[in-house]
Amino acid sequence: MTNTDCKHNLREDAFMPAVDAVSAIARFLSLVRRRKQVVITSVVISGLLGMTYYLLATRKYASTAELLIIQQKQDQLATVGDHESSEDTMATHQKLIASPIVLQNAIKRLPPKHRIDLVGEPTHKWVEKLSENLSARVTRKTNFINVSFRSKSPDAAAAVVRAIIHSYLQFVQEKDRGTAVDALHSLLQKGAELEAKLTEKQNELQSFSQAVGHLAVSQDDSAVEPTIQRALRLNDALMDEQQRRLELQATLLSVEGALDRGENIHQYLVAMEESVGRQMMLSSLGLSSEDLNVIEEQQKQILASQAELSSLSKFYGPNHPRILDLQNRIANSQQYVRDYRANLGNPSNGMAESHLGPVVKRMLEQSVQQAWQKEQQMSASFEEARQEAAKHSGDLVQLRMLEREVTRLEAQYDLLFEKISTVNMRQMQAPIQATVVREPVPDRVPVSPQIRFLVFFCLASGTAVGAVIVYVQDVLDDRFSSPEELTAQLGVPVLAMVRNLTPLPGEGMETVHTHTLPHAVETEAFRTLRTAISLSGVACGRLLISSSEPGDGKTTISVNLSVAMAQAGKRTLVIDADLRKPGFTSLLQLRGRPGLADVLTSGLSPAESAPSMVVATEVPGLDVLPVGLRRPNPAELLSSHEFVELLAWADSQYDRVIVDCPPVLAVSDAQVVGQLVDGAILVVRPEKNHRRSVIRAFESFQSVGCNVLGVVANALSDESQSYGYGGYGYGYGYGSDYGSDYGNDEEAFEEEVSDADEPQESIPDPATKRSRTPRRKQGPTEPIRPRRAA
Repeated sequence: MTNTDCKHNLREDAFMPAVDAVSAIARFLSLVRRRKQVVITSVVISGLLGMTYYLLATRKYASTAELLIIQQKQDQLATVGDHESSEDTMATHQKLIASPIVLQNAIKRLPPKHRIDLVGEPTHKWVEKLSENLSARVTRKTNFINVSFRSKSPDAAAAVVRAIIHSYLQFVQEKDRGTAVDALHSLLQKGAELEAKLTEKQNELQSFSQAVGHLAVSQDDSAVEPTIQRALRLNDALMDEQQRRLELQATLLSVEGALDRGENIHQYLVAMEESVGRQMMLSSLGLSSEDLNVIEEQQKQILASQAELSSLSKFYGPNHPRILDLQNRIANSQQYVRDYRANLGNPSNGMAESHLGPVVKRMLEQSVQQAWQKEQQMSASFEEARQEAAKHSGDLVQLRMLEREVTRLEAQYDLLFEKISTVNMRQMQAPIQATVVREPVPDRVPVSPQIRFLVFFCLASGTAVGAVIVYVQDVLDDRFSSPEELTAQLGVPVLAMVRNLTPLPGEGMETVHTHTLPHAVETEAFRTLRTAISLSGVACGRLLISSSEPGDGKTTISVNLSVAMAQAGKRTLVIDADLRKPGFTSLLQLRGRPGLADVLTSGLSPAESAPSMVVATEVPGLDVLPVGLRRPNPAELLSSHEFVELLAWADSQYDRVIVDCPPVLAVSDAQVVGQLVDGAILVVRPEKNHRRSVIRAFESFQSVGCNVLGVVANALSDESQSYGYGGYGYGYGYGSDYGSDYGNDEEAFEEEVSDADEPQESIPDPATKRSRTPRRKQGPTEPIRPRRAA
């Protein structure tokens, strides 16, 4: 399936509920139209009740006033919490107008002559009584409140509204004035307390600062308190001294190890320069300060000559005199330094190796001892400074806390002072101003009961109640009430409507109305059915007739329709396929004779076995294949290949083949046969069958792909005329006089129908979607060609 097909199916699925809803509404409106007498009666009763109420109801008069509520621009500092929005303010005052305290004060203002609505009521219910008739509405998106009151007297209504408004205005004014005074008194008291506390904290801060000896330094500067700074410096010096002592101890251990191993200690003298002194180290090496200066001067000359040689090499070749001169100068200087150092390194120039080691060791031990003593002194000084700095730090923390507390109290005091100033300036101005823009006046026209509203309510309630009654009747009845409803629910036409036939005396064909009473009014319905089938536009060589439930008269329809077709000159074969409860066979008294079951189980082809079992009736052109002996497996027999061949043989020998099947909801036999025929006719008894049963039977045929041509409404009584069935088939002028002239034109009518039955060109078969050519009768020796596979 392509995406386009999927989208199309989705659109169809989405559209189906809407179609079903429209169909249900249309059906309900049609039902209301048919039972309009119920709706009219309901409307009339509702109208009478409304009229009675209008005549007996007490007249009520209303008076209305209008208030304008203006909310002043309030100062944020003068309130506690967030401000109410405009909508909240209007809603609050709307409820305030109808509050008990306002109504109680209004009753006190109300003169006795205007308390007409409170007469007979106990005193404790007066407020409740006023509240029932009072209405306060806020006009949408405005600041107006409409106050209305209903009373038995127009003057009393206006007086009550006037008293309620005056009570409300007085309450608002007193409440706002009292709130401002209370707020100012509370703020002044808080201000005095806050000022006393601020003064106390400021004095405490000043005393503590003097006691601590705090040097006032700006908080933005990075300066450190001297006491703390001294402790930090002593800590740094102590760390340096500890590092120096550790280095001397490490050098001493190295020298002792070297002396024990007999190694030269000159390599340790450089590390001893700071501890034993520079001059001592040079003497031990046999050097003097002048020797070091000479070596340093020669090194500088060598470096300068090398730099000059490097720069000149970029411009001169290697044999240039200047290059050669610089190279010789560098070589001579380097040789001089080597020779000079060799002479300086002679042990005879310095202290003897045997005396140098002990001297160096003794000097290192003295240096370590001095470093340890100095470290102990500095550690004691640092500990004293640290304790003093710690105490001073705690004092500083407490000092900072006092400063922050003073700053916070000063900010609160400034804010409170601003609030006091604001309240003091605006304490006489109420935050809410209510103004009466429309005074209440007496209205002599009653507002209740209203004739227009009462008429509308009676019509609406009467119609609604009538519709509900019709719906309940329809649910309880659950029958098809008209041919239109049958067509709308099933989607197929009503081919014919047959009245309740009176049983005829006799046996066999004598009891068939179409045969015994061909010109009676009752038999005209079967001719109508025959014509509807012939003119349906579908090749109907094979017909199936069934019903939803037993007792619907499917056999009566089958036998009368077959006789009507035979009377029209069509060779017709009726196959009784109700192998469980054969009605057609019993009607024609053919029980016990071989028939359909024997053909399907004989082992011979139906073309060989069926002709001998077909029974010719006394109606020319009408043959019957009875049910035969009962078999235990009817569904399997009807779904066998032999039954397919039987239908093919019958189709080749007869113009019409009618298969009488059992009810479709009782067994599955009709569904099995429905796949092999050109169309099916569903027999319905509107006064007996439930709507859901008929719909389920119709859907059973559709589920197997059977084409349902239409429905036959059977066994209609004279009472069915009230349900829409009386005007179809027999209720429009047929009588005994019509039958005397019908015989003169019968042959012409049947010839016309016969011509209409015979297809003149290929007709598309809706079951196979292929064109079917006009059927020709095959000879007995021609092969049987079934038109559809099982």
